[in-house]
Amino acid sequence: MKGMLAIIRKEFARFFLDRRMLLTTVILPGVLIYLVYTLMGTFISGLAAGDESYSAAVRNMPQSVSVYFQGAPIEITAAEGDDEQYKERVREGSLDIYVVFPEDFEEVIQGAGGADYAAPNIEIYYNSAEEGSAAAYSAFAAVLDAYEQAISNVFNVNRGEGYDLGSVQSVTTSILSAVVPMVLLVLLFSGCMAVAPESIAGEKERGTFATMLVTPVKRSHIAVGKIISLSCISLLSGVSSFLGLILSLPNLMNGVFDGMDLSMFGFGHYAALLGVMLTTVLLLVAAISCVSALAKSVKEANSYVGPMNIIVLVVGLLSSFGGGGSPFLYLIPVYNSAMMITDVMSLAVSPLALVFTLLSNIAFACGLVFLLTRMFKSERIMFNK
Repeated sequence: MKGMLAIIRKEFARFFLDRRMLLTTVILPGVLIYLVYTLMGTFISGLAAGDESYSAAVRNMPQSVSVYFQGAPIEITAAEGDDEQYKERVREGSLDIYVVFPEDFEEVIQGAGGADYAAPNIEIYYNSAEEGSAAAYSAFAAVLDAYEQAISNVFNVNRGEGYDLGSVQSVTTSILSAVVPMVLLVLLFSGCMAVAPESIAGEKERGTFATMLVTPVKRSHIAVGKIISLSCISLLSGVSSFLGLILSLPNLMNGVFDGMDLSMFGFGHYAALLGVMLTTVLLLVAAISCVSALAKSVKEANSYVGPMNIIVLVVGLLSSFGGGGSPFLYLIPVYNSAMMITDVMSLAVSPLALVFTLLSNIAFACGLVFLLTRMFKSERIMFNK
């Protein structure tokens, strides 16, 4: 036990006394994720808001049509004078659109349906090279389309409000359950990958691992000490990234969805999430450590571990479609963690599935620790013979 604690202290000292490693592994990921997602939300919100007020000069605006433009993002002024001056203003960009209604528009449409009826033509002059002008044209045409449907209305679909039964909570959980599992798994794996290869393959490359193996410390204690210390460090990195993600999601989503609220998650949800994160990190660190033990250098270890990142990414994506299935699916390593994170974000946690997930991750991690111990006892693997 003393040997195991010595290994843990050694790893903690190597990590926490290295300010650059502490900064890049624990602090920067969360800060960068928060800043990037917040800036993305601000940018998206700016695009969504845009310049929603357009200018339009309208000639012969009928009273029956004008009421449909109340509340529309179009500032309408009555056109007077020569047509060409308004067209020139549209060309140069000082006016978004110029609209001309026929003088007898209302009288003509009253005869709609007659044998000799000729539909009146509304002229809308716009400049497709100007973004605002093209948007104003689309907005004006959309209002006219609504007016045309209204005067020939046969039936209504969802007239008024109150038909959308989805709540802010359901929208929030839907967004989080689609985004968080994949992102969180990738962040956890990145934290493990940042520290595990350096601790195993790095020490082999520098020759310090051989010195450690000849000490009276049991190989199993070395393996367990490495796994525990690296898991704690990786979990700090994962928690930092997770906090950056959760704190920035409202800022990001407000660009497209206003009202995201995280108060629906209680202590039990966060405790379940922390348990899943901890056991998942144990599993990932143990797996990466086993792979790193086969490598001769950190570069070689990273090349071995790299493809595992793709697997984690795919598993995170698949979990969005498989949450809430058979409890036995929660025995599959990594996939069970992704599904459980989806369940937590969906507020649909099954106690049995949670127990299966935690026990399965711990069991597979213990198996990998045993495998790592056997690898440490192999002279061919540890000394590359």
